[in-house]
Amino acid sequence: MLYHSVFRYKDGGGDIRTMDHDTTTSGEHQMRVLILGAESLGARSMATVVETADRTVLIDPGVALGRFRFRLPPHPDEAAAAARIRESILRHLPRTTDIVFTHYHGDHVPLKDPDCHQIALDDFTPPEGVVVHAKGPDGISRTSAQRRSDLENALGRGFPNAEGTDDGVVACSPPVPHGSSGGSVMMTAVREGEACFVHASDIQCTSPDAIGVVAGWHPSLVFVSGPPLYLHSFTREQEENAFSNALHLARSCTCLVIDHHLLRSMVGDRWMKGLRKATACRILSAAEFMGEEPRLLEAMRAELWACGIPP
Repeated sequence: MLYHSVFRYKDGGGDIRTMDHDTTTSGEHQMRVLILGAESLGARSMATVVETADRTVLIDPGVALGRFRFRLPPHPDEAAAAARIRESILRHLPRTTDIVFTHYHGDHVPLKDPDCHQIALDDFTPPEGVVVHAKGPDGISRTSAQRRSDLENALGRGFPNAEGTDDGVVACSPPVPHGSSGGSVMMTAVREGEACFVHASDIQCTSPDAIGVVAGWHPSLVFVSGPPLYLHSFTREQEENAFSNALHLARSCTCLVIDHHLLRSMVGDRWMKGLRKATACRILSAAEFMGEEPRLLEAMRAELWACGIPP
């Protein structure tokens, strides 16, 4: 079934509903959400485009592959998926009015020194006058600070700290925990009329405070990174807390898209099925949201290599 990503509402309020086409009628607006990259689409990413009546917001324009999983390098199928995501991000770039950098990990931003699967800063040429909403320079690693500086140099301007800002359409959260691994990220809400989309980048559902910020935006749709169950350091207690937080998040929205860290393992796929059984909220992977079959290529890397390299 195609779960298309268009919210339509009548001027002055009204019910928000998902639609399976992009047509609007007189007196109505629409918000359109396109998830360009995620693990269920074959590579590490949370790249997303949000289109409102007069803004096109590109969030986290990056992609990467896990360098070694199961003691194996990326399979050619993963490389092909990363290339598709990279091309999609760059294809949407020319009409972008706003770019959001929630943090500076290599699967979320273009890089000065990318590997062959990532996006090169030399190829990242947004339109003149694009508005940049960037996580601030405080409390980030030396590597992240250098990447932030590289982005500023490439775009020819300094980035003000967007954390805690709101221009009426794009709102950025104060810093919230980057899951279980330390550091912080910035979440983003894009709103038009009664429609609200929240991009909860890399929070991993581990922080009740981060979930509370999302719920406070009263979202229609949330795209969130689930817990990293593939990491041996992630404890059973953390998993249970993440499940509880995800249930709370599901109660705050009509549709919850959960992906990224969660779907780097088949354990994560089973975890998401359990979440679906525990809530009436529509729970989808990014691929399902975009009307595609999930392709958990990193989770299936060992099986892919066991089948050999395609001709």
